[in-house]
Amino acid sequence: MMQKPYFKFFIWILTTGFFFLASSVLISSLGPPASEQQIMQFMSGMMDAMENSLMSLSMSIEHDIVLSQIIFIASSITVPLIILSILAAILVRLRTIK
Repeated sequence: MMQKPYFKFFIWILTTGFFFLASSVLISSLGPPASEQQIMQFMSGMMDAMENSLMSLSMSIEHDIVLSQIIFIASSITVPLIILSILAAILVRLRTIK
């Protein structure tokens, strides 16, 4: 089991996660406290990131009626296509198994 690729990938993710966890704990506990200027830079960076994020985009979509209608029409077309493609893939897979 330990030679399987998925197990190696799982161990790699687990090890990397522990590395970053230990690093963040060490830096936060042993590092100097942040100055007011650093805190303000962090907060302004977070605000800039939020303005360019999907949350900000979704908030702008809620107020734009035309864009919300376009998204509704596009999703009403793509959802049946996705379902049909999944069914076609299952059908092709079942025919190739026999």
